[in-house]
Amino acid sequence: MSEERILEKHLIIPALKILKDLNGATTKELRETLKQILKPMGENLAPLLNRPGDIKFNQIVRNLTGSHKKLVKMGFAQLNNQKYILTEKGEKLLIDKLEEYEYINSGYFTKKSQEQANEELLSNEQHKYFVPEDEISEGKLITTVTKTRKRSTKLREYAFDYYKKINQIKCDICGFNFEENYGKFGRDYIEFHHIKPISVYEEDGKIINLEEARQNLVPLCSNCHKILHRNSIAVELLKEAMNKSER
Repeated sequence: MSEERILEKHLIIPALKILKDLNGATTKELRETLKQILKPMGENLAPLLNRPGDIKFNQIVRNLTGSHKKLVKMGFAQLNNQKYILTEKGEKLLIDKLEEYEYINSGYFTKKSQEQANEELLSNEQHKYFVPEDEISEGKLITTVTKTRKRSTKLREYAFDYYKKINQIKCDICGFNFEENYGKFGRDYIEFHHIKPISVYEEDGKIINLEEARQNLVPLCSNCHKILHRNSIAVELLKEAMNKSER
C-alpha cells in the first residue's frame, strides 16, 4: 500500500481472507500476516504515544479483534480458543466480494481510486462492482461468473458502437488500427482498458449508466494493453514514454 493512512475498513476483506487461508488466526498472526501483505509505510508506522515500541498499524489491526471487535460485531468472525474463526456470514462476504476486491487492488489503478472503490465495495450495496473479462491479466487466476460476462459484454458493445460511430477504432496510445494493418481479418477489433474500477448501477438486471461507464474505457491495441498491465501504469504515462521514444 501507499503511505496513506490504513483504516479498519480497508482491512476487513484481507483479514477475512487470512482467517480462511489459515483456518483461523490469533490477533498476532492476523497482524503479522496483514503487515506482510499490505507493507504499511509512512504514518502507518508512526509510534503510539501511550504504547512504547508499538505503531499505529498494529492498533488498527487490534481494533478488528480487540477493543472495537469489529469482525465479531459485524458477524464475520467468532473467537474460539484464542483464535478468530470465519463465520458463515464472513465466508459469504468473502466469496461475494473477493473477486472484485482483488481486481480493485491489483495495481492497475491509483491508490486514490483503490481507496474509494474499496469503501464503496463494502459500504454501499447499490454499487455492484465486476471484473471485466478483458482486464484479467496472465497468471492471475480469477473465476469469471456468468453475470460478469453479461455485464462486461454489454459495456464493451456499447463502447465499441460509440467509437465506431466517430471512426476511432484504433489504439488511443500508439494509433494502431487493426483493420488497416490486417485488412478484413482485423475489421471491427479493438481492446478496451478500464482507467479505474467502475461500479455498475443496475435496475431490473439492466445496466443504466452505460455512458458514464463508457467514459472510463480507452480503446487500445493488444501490445499497449499488455504493457499497461505489466507495469501498472496510467495511459497518459505510456503515451508520454512513446512520444519520447519517437523523437
